[in-house]
Amino acid sequence: MNKYVRFASLLALVVLMMPWTAGAIVEPETEMEYDDTVTIETDGASHTLAVTGVGLREKTFMKVNVYVIVSYVAEGTELKGDLGVSLLELDAPKMIRMDLVRGFSREKLVNAFKDVIEENYEDQSAFAADMETFFAYFKKDAEEEDILIFTYIPGTGLNTVLNGEDQGLITNFEFVKALWTVWFGEDPASNGLKEDLLAKVAG
Repeated sequence: MNKYVRFASLLALVVLMMPWTAGAIVEPETEMEYDDTVTIETDGASHTLAVTGVGLREKTFMKVNVYVIVSYVAEGTELKGDLGVSLLELDAPKMIRMDLVRGFSREKLVNAFKDVIEENYEDQSAFAADMETFFAYFKKDAEEEDILIFTYIPGTGLNTVLNGEDQGLITNFEFVKALWTVWFGEDPASNGLKEDLLAKVAG
């Protein structure tokens, strides 16, 4: 992995992975490594994010690896109560990166997001249009080694980058929270994965 990885995005949003001297976090089964801090620069401002955890998503029944995921939140953030819910409701810089380790259909990818969001929200009216906009970003089947990065900056919005290419910007914070419920909600995709993604901030 290069010392610096750049992801160009809308509104001149750039994510810079910090040098290895900043430290690294490793997903044990796949041995994939990620920097433990990242810097986000946008509109002349710089934000340092610290890792909250890394995890591996598996299909429960067959134990098939699906993706490795790492989560970051603004450095110095204090989470209280249900750490996951506190993180998803936090209106502060945060980022999620997904590295796919197998391919699957576009339908499965979209439903993976949709089904969990619907489990966490009986009423999706506050972000329904944004959710459809988000799903439209995914125009083809997912492939092994695809990289998805979701970066939220207050005042800018949620930027989605697929394999280094901008997909769009969503400014509705209600949708940002809804997307984060996939991993951090009261009914996440996987409770074990939720714990792994919060391991660095858990007391």
